Amino acid sequence: MSKLEAAKNKRKKNFLPALLLAIVFWVFWGWIVYSSVPESGLTIFLFYLLLFAAVFFTTALAFGNSNLGLLSAFWVIVFLNFRFFKIGNVLNLSLLTVIFLLLGFYLFHRKT
Repeated sequence: MSKLEAAKNKRKKNFLPALLLAIVFWVFWGWIVYSSVPESGLTIFLFYLLLFAAVFFTTALAFGNSNLGLLSAFWVIVFLNFRFFKIGNVLNLSLLTVIFLLLGFYLFHRKT
């Protein structure tokens, strides 16, 4: 078996656990949103942590690249933090999008 075939088999094995983790994180995040009032810092921290993990696994599976998943999860969390502190507007959204797109291009085209 060649190295390419071994990598494909390993990728196939890792798909199902990642999909299950994504579903579990989305369910727990939905439960937090539905059942708790954001009065404590722990609830807010848990909200962001579960959302980060859910977005990370979902976008990593969708793009097939964990680096893009990580970048998009950070983008969502940073914008939601902007909204939390009431500075999330269209200008900040567009600037944040441009910054993360340029960071993504830099990180992924630097390898070649």
